[in-house]
Amino acid sequence: MASFSIRLRLTFWYSAVLLAGMALFAVSSWVSLRHVLLSSLRAEAERISLGAMSIVREEGLEGAPIPEFRASLESFAASAKDARIEVRSADGALIFPEFPARPRSGVVTARNTAVVRGREYSVVASVSRAEVDSLLWSFILVLFGGLPLTLLAAAFGGYWISRRALAPVDAMTEAARSIGVRNLSQRLATPGTGDELQRLAETWNKMLDRLESAVNRLAQFTADASHELRTPVALIRTTAELTLRRRRTTEEYCEALTEIQAESERTSELIADLLTLARADAGQGSLPLEPADLAPLVEEACRQGRLLAGAKQVRLEASAPEEAVFVDANPPALRRLLLILLDNAVKYTPRGGTVRISVSAGPPAAITVTDTGTGIPEKELSRIFERFYRADPSRNRETGGSGLGLSIAQWIAEMHGAEIGAESAEGQGSEFRVRFSRSSA
Repeated sequence: MASFSIRLRLTFWYSAVLLAGMALFAVSSWVSLRHVLLSSLRAEAERISLGAMSIVREEGLEGAPIPEFRASLESFAASAKDARIEVRSADGALIFPEFPARPRSGVVTARNTAVVRGREYSVVASVSRAEVDSLLWSFILVLFGGLPLTLLAAAFGGYWISRRALAPVDAMTEAARSIGVRNLSQRLATPGTGDELQRLAETWNKMLDRLESAVNRLAQFTADASHELRTPVALIRTTAELTLRRRRTTEEYCEALTEIQAESERTSELIADLLTLARADAGQGSLPLEPADLAPLVEEACRQGRLLAGAKQVRLEASAPEEAVFVDANPPALRRLLLILLDNAVKYTPRGGTVRISVSAGPPAAITVTDTGTGIPEKELSRIFERFYRADPSRNRETGGSGLGLSIAQWIAEMHGAEIGAESAEGQGSEFRVRFSRSSA
């Protein structure tokens, strides 16, 4: 099926609507003019008929000299331009004129009756329509003769107007075609017209902003993931190569395999985290929610968190209100979020420090994790939820993790309709709070 440009379609529809409007106007004008002219002819015929009838009443027929009567009617008929008068008796006999004339086509007639001296007479006046028909035909020729020229001029004018109106769209199309992955920073020119074209350009530019941001995040994510995966794979390969260079004792083989196993476990965790975030980015990370009490979830997370805190010699405290605090949650995912926050708090808290986790009923219901650790610099606070980002560059592979934990925690919070935020002062510890907007009775 052939496709036509918007210009041609606009011109076609504009011309079609104009043609329909002009045709409707022409027909209605012709009908109105015809009605007016014919009404005028009928009024003229009626006037002539009434005038002749008055002569009949004044002159009378019976006992009146016929020549004088005929002279009066002939004189009156002569004064009526292109009109014919007939006078007949009640039985239809023609009285004036004496001989019937040949019938004429295209006339407008008016008939009146009168009783004179006990006798009934009828007077018929006929007025020719020739002049009216000629005028109507001339009107049709002028009207429909000028219609094609008017329509053609309007079509050219409409095409020119649509071309000028759509010229900015062509410019935006050419600019959009020139934008690719390598120049996503380029933007469309925005006309300051305040109309639909300006809104279209602004919408395109906002979409390009989002696309550029997504591509940059993807590139950074790919680079960071490659870097994070390269290190453990290199360690596993190096350990295996060094071990196989010569025969070793059983203890040395066990030590090498233990190192390979530890690195494999870290790599598996990293890959699992990457897959979780990839599914979240693809919109496949939905979580089924159900009413859940926050206190048991916090208590279970604390049991696992105390193992981490004990190894670091950090005190872990928990508090929750006596009444149950129900929210719509996915218990396994929420436990993972709490463990991420507890693990981060313990890693950043020096020996002898304290980590506290508390539940508040609100509203809104919230979980707060605070620590007495090193804190986060203010300039770094806005970036802690970025993937592979570590606020402390000195953290090594043994304690630093992959840098994906807080990103996963933020995604889990979003899936719960919750908001996660952090407050911190360098050297005074940090506070992470998860606020739930969807509570359950």
